[in-house]
Amino acid sequence: MNILIVGGGIAGLSAAIALQGDGHDITIAETLDGWKPAGAGLHLPGNAVAALRALGIDQDVADKSSAFPRLEYFDHRDRKLFALETEQLGWPTFQAVTRSDFHEILCAKLTGPAIRFGLSVSDISNEPDQARVSFTDGTNHSFDLVIGADGINSAVRRLAFGAEHVPQPTGYICWRWITDYPFGLSAPKFIIGHGQVILVMPLGGNRFYIYASTYDPGERIRDLPAGELAAHFARFDGPVRDMLGTIGTDTVIHESRLQQMVMPKWITGRVILIGDAAHGTLPTMAQGATQSIKDGLALTDALRAQSDIKTALADWQKARLPEAHWVQQQSLQRMGFAKIRGRAGVWLRNTLMRKIGPKIVASGFRPLINNTLGQQTS
Repeated sequence: MNILIVGGGIAGLSAAIALQGDGHDITIAETLDGWKPAGAGLHLPGNAVAALRALGIDQDVADKSSAFPRLEYFDHRDRKLFALETEQLGWPTFQAVTRSDFHEILCAKLTGPAIRFGLSVSDISNEPDQARVSFTDGTNHSFDLVIGADGINSAVRRLAFGAEHVPQPTGYICWRWITDYPFGLSAPKFIIGHGQVILVMPLGGNRFYIYASTYDPGERIRDLPAGELAAHFARFDGPVRDMLGTIGTDTVIHESRLQQMVMPKWITGRVILIGDAAHGTLPTMAQGATQSIKDGLALTDALRAQSDIKTALADWQKARLPEAHWVQQQSLQRMGFAKIRGRAGVWLRNTLMRKIGPKIVASGFRPLINNTLGQQTS
């Protein structure tokens, strides 16, 4: 097949790697003028291991990542709430890697696809057995399959599915960056405060990925200077307070509004959506990368199993959509803990988390690791 993949992020590159060995003519259109991975760190929970292995990059990721035996949760006064002992549960490795390292691993696995930088799509029209695509450089081509992997603000989604399909705000604003502050941690530290969360994630080599968020449904916060983050998170005690005080003008910080993209279907004719374009979700369960990789793997399996493309795409959507939607729902519900403010509410939440926190967190990961979605879990 002649396949166009729009977008050279995790979803697009993973799909290209999964498909490239099956004789397809694959083109990747990337709007940037070169590889410039966005973001800072990437948490890959235990259910990512099988997807990484199927893509053939599990060892490459292991060589670059920091693995950890547990997830630890604290309140904003730096008092421990609980820990989820993932290693003791016998779960596959939980690990973290920089986005730039992960992107380099994916790029190194590309062998066949043609990559066209500085190019996006300006129009898409479905024909009986193809999709006709107009590009931003004025050229036009037809493809047997167009894969929209161009992120939560997808141009493919707007052009092929309709402008009414837009990401929905969730009320959260976040900041992400990498620091070499000497935390001395061997496991991620999730710190929950009054409508705020800070995550410290080991990346190896004395580097740590920092994710910090605030519940701001009125969107009053915008373009917060790096030097004001310490004051913004002033309620937090412990090492994170000291770390926030070390932020300099040269620290690269990514600020963004957290959005969610829920699509009732991912297929229209010969155009499909994958990754954040189809099911952009909150980072609560750290599933963005894993779900994107699984999209490409499942698509490859479906096309191998079924020669009729329409049937194959329907099978692919049936296999992937329920899990992706479940992850979105769970991520939104669990993020609700982060919006709680006020002394009484925070005390009640923290008391609950001390008692049943491990059970709550495990109940999100277990069905994904064991592939038991839809079955009764404990």
